[in-house]
Formats: sequence, structure tokens, C-alpha cells
Amino acid sequence: MSSLQMPKVDSSVLSRKDKIVSDLENIIDPKNVLSHSDELRPYETDGLTAYKQTPMLVVLPETTQEVSKILSYCNKKKIKVVPRGAGTGLAGSALPLADCVLLGLGK
Repeated sequence: MSSLQMPKVDSSVLSRKDKIVSDLENIIDPKNVLSHSDELRPYETDGLTAYKQTPMLVVLPETTQEVSKILSYCNKKKIKVVPRGAGTGLAGSALPLADCVLLGLGK
């Protein structure tokens, strides 16, 4: 199996994690912002389990308006976003980054 080269982690984003969580909880229902390690574990891989990476946090928007607001916020704050559907893919395309907001689109 070949080695996977991930983008460099932006430590300035990681250092702002608490503020980012708080800001996103003001955009969507706080119960839909996951930031604790036990909540993030199911999102560290998709159907291709050979590679794992825990995301900084996961957001689970319920409307297209929430998706738009999340993407706008992340763009302004220069935060990487990885979209995820059901997570059943075998291509590794939903593999999160350590400094990203994983945008769960299952709802």
C-alpha cells in the first residue's frame, strides 16, 4: 500500500478550536457541533478504513442555509472544510484533516 501524503496541519487553526466551536454553535444548534474525541471517532475514516485521521470537529447542519453559513464562516476564517455524505465510500474521499471542519451532510 502506498503512503498517503496529507496537507500540513495549520496549528493556528487548531489553537483557535474552542473559539471555532463556540462560533459554530451560534450558527447551528449546538447539539450538531461535535468536538469531543469520543464524538469524533466515527468520522475519522470512511468505508476505506486503511487510513484514519480525526477531524478537528464535525458539524451536522440540517438546512441548506446552515450549510451556506458554515461555509461562509470557514472561508472567512481560513478553515479547511471536508464534506462527507454517509461515509460509506471506499475511495478515502471523505478522509478528514486534523485541522478541518468535517461537514456532515447526512441530515
